Amino acid sequence: MKINMVIIPFVLFLTGCGSIGAYTESQENTQVSFTEYSNKIEGYLNKKTSLKIAQTGLVTGSTLLYAAPGIGSRYSRYASGLNITYSLWINESEVDEVEFAIDKYRHWRAQVTPTNYLTIEPINEYVSEWMNGVTFKFGLYSNTQGVPFLCICYEFNESGICTVTYMIDEKNIEFLADDLQKFKQHSFELTG
Repeated sequence: MKINMVIIPFVLFLTGCGSIGAYTESQENTQVSFTEYSNKIEGYLNKKTSLKIAQTGLVTGSTLLYAAPGIGSRYSRYASGLNITYSLWINESEVDEVEFAIDKYRHWRAQVTPTNYLTIEPINEYVSEWMNGVTFKFGLYSNTQGVPFLCICYEFNESGICTVTYMIDEKNIEFLADDLQKFKQHSFELTG
């Protein structure tokens, strides 16, 4: 039996509903990929993201909506795996929080002898404006081969437990930083 879990804001499905105000989105190009560990291949897979920029009457400003398909390999107790969507939502008001995490990652990598974190070392978090109650948590992590990642996990309640974790490698962190610069400079355009 295959279990499907898709983490996408329900407001995306309410387009045109007067209660949420005007909703617009545009598909944008991005080079960002997320990384997940696969038990099947005992290695890491890059998952190409899609990117939308959205606006709604419920949230001030524009929001970057990244999404990438995943297999949820850490939940291998399900025979067929768990299909999930890795999401990252960054509202205009949250760009500084993500850039802070990126700067922490860069500082870590610039050390003469960077510390290897075999468990996630927390560095920053924020509650999403796009979907109030979802907390994006950022941390530093080194896999057993010493490859450095910026980890992102999110939760839906006050339990403090991250429900799904994915990673961004060094190259894709720079792609994300480039996207954030374009977003701040309004180089992305909403086409509706």
